Amino acid sequence: MSSVFGKAGDGGFVVRARGVDLSYGATRALRNVDLDVPAGGMVGLIGPDGVGKSSLLSLIAGARTIQQGHVEVLGGDIADKRHRQSAYPRIAYMPQGLGKNLYPTLSVFENIDFFGRLFGHDRAERERRIADLLARTGMSAFANRPAGKLSGGMKQKTSLCCSLIHDPDLLILDEPTTGVDPLSRRQFWELIDDIRKDRPGMSVIVATAYMEEAERFDWLVAMNDGQILATGTPQELLERTDTPNLDAAFIALLPEEQRRGHREIHIPPRAPASDTAIAIEAEHVTVRFGDFTAVDNVSFRIPRGEIFGFLGSNGCGKTTTMKVLTGLLPASEGTARLFGREVDPKDIDIRRHVGYMSQAFSLYSELTVHQNLELHARLFGMEPDVTARRIKELTARFDLADVMDELPDAMPLGIRQRLSLAVALIHSPDILILDEPTSGVDPVARDAFWQILADLSRRDNVTIFVSTHFMNEAELCDRISLMHAGKVLISDTPKAITESRNAATLEDAFVAFLQDAIGEGEQSAPQKIEKDSAEPKAQHRKAWPSWLPNLRRMFAYTRREALELKRDPIRATLAILGSVILMFVIGYGINLDVEKLTFAVLDRDDTTISREYTQQIAGSRYFIEKPPITDYDDLDRRMREGEISLAIEIPPNFAANVMRGAAG
Repeated sequence: MSSVFGKAGDGGFVVRARGVDLSYGATRALRNVDLDVPAGGMVGLIGPDGVGKSSLLSLIAGARTIQQGHVEVLGGDIADKRHRQSAYPRIAYMPQGLGKNLYPTLSVFENIDFFGRLFGHDRAERERRIADLLARTGMSAFANRPAGKLSGGMKQKTSLCCSLIHDPDLLILDEPTTGVDPLSRRQFWELIDDIRKDRPGMSVIVATAYMEEAERFDWLVAMNDGQILATGTPQELLERTDTPNLDAAFIALLPEEQRRGHREIHIPPRAPASDTAIAIEAEHVTVRFGDFTAVDNVSFRIPRGEIFGFLGSNGCGKTTTMKVLTGLLPASEGTARLFGREVDPKDIDIRRHVGYMSQAFSLYSELTVHQNLELHARLFGMEPDVTARRIKELTARFDLADVMDELPDAMPLGIRQRLSLAVALIHSPDILILDEPTSGVDPVARDAFWQILADLSRRDNVTIFVSTHFMNEAELCDRISLMHAGKVLISDTPKAITESRNAATLEDAFVAFLQDAIGEGEQSAPQKIEKDSAEPKAQHRKAWPSWLPNLRRMFAYTRREALELKRDPIRATLAILGSVILMFVIGYGINLDVEKLTFAVLDRDDTTISREYTQQIAGSRYFIEKPPITDYDDLDRRMREGEISLAIEIPPNFAANVMRGAAG
């Protein structure tokens, strides 16, 4: 174990878990997890989506109820209410998703200030801490910018500031760099390293799907199917599996049945093609949504049979560009062509040449695998005999024979991925457009998927246009485009791009291009803060007694709501008018004063006393008398027709019983 680990909690462990199980309905997210997490270091949970990383982090953070097992955090049982209340001020939890814990209409400063108020810091303390955090993250110049208008990297830096405002002992980060560009990702981890130098006792637990990221962590927890595969330092895992990198190490740690048949990806070089047709062409394509430019003057050409990669962060315009090329979205300016023919969103015929696989795997969950394939074949107007032959071919090629009668939602992510690709290929398209097709799948499924793409390109001469976040996938492409803020920075082979910046890796080259594109005006360099030795050490606030209303937190939430309403006039108007309308509805709708109620009497006694009783009721302003009821059928008919609202039946011997009661 790395020497960076300190002594915190019980026996040098910040987290200890025993026999932990967690289920969501019939789905088991965690299976009998036993884990000791060393204190004082950076610990990484590695594995693809759906293996239980986020579930385990939420239990450690106290954000989810423990169903079975025992979890100790910071030296105490996190299920114990008293310990949980005392531990909360010492824990920071940054959930998955870009800026998930931010409020978009509030500025960077106001977001961080809100979290400072939640933890009870006074104004001077909040301002000091916020100034320090903004300087460290290079966000000082953007303190007044609304969080909703920040880039992905800036959102993550602001989220980190919110998490660190109270100087936690345990920082929990759930995939904090997913979807951000390589430059922002690198800056984020450099920032974490800088903060840890000042707070060496702080423990950091991170979930990540990026294996190259995991190499920088002190200690790793490899997870699969809700279970722990192995733990140790990166070097220990490499030595244990005798593999050159963590991707290969993770595959080696998987159960035998899961990695059976796995082989290294082999993509032969493209042979000189006699067919030099340009399959995909974008010429000065621009797409605007109102005042926002999603794609800005993008141009590129992709020859037939090439594997062309699109790299960039979330929101940079990759998906929008792909939708323009498939005819799903019109371009505001410029022209998109497929095999020299201009793309028209209204031209269904041109879509027959394109197979499109979206990020979300566009499958019908209520249909079986076979039915999904058959439906998409019908949508493309394929003949029944051609459909049957094509389904048989794809079933064998993508190893779907055993799941043809199953529903997609019941299948593992890797099989759903293969099914989605089969659906996109059902009509034998010449062009295949794939939007982040391997996001979240395990390395075995990812390698198998890329081998299929290689075979489609080299054997069937299918042109493949694929977007990805992973640099190791980008290096498999014949050519790639680096995209940022709607613009294409460069298009060339991965090797040529790397050499053009004299970089050691493709990621280093991408970072260099991003730095040129962003420029000094768009970023603020992190500043080193000189620590004043006389500055008092930050202390954690004492937990608020659970039996008292937390007025401090109530005021913080009230102030935040007021600021959000102030920034959003539509929401403020709806809030005010909605309350007024609701008051009127309640005032008029709930009225206990009943007047002019129509009634009729079925008098089965027909005596003077019974008639006087009826007259007493009829004389009230609350009732309106209708002609007497003759029998039960008449009563039923008149009630159904709405002629009367109330029926009164006076039974036989009513007068006699009244007189007998009076005499008694």
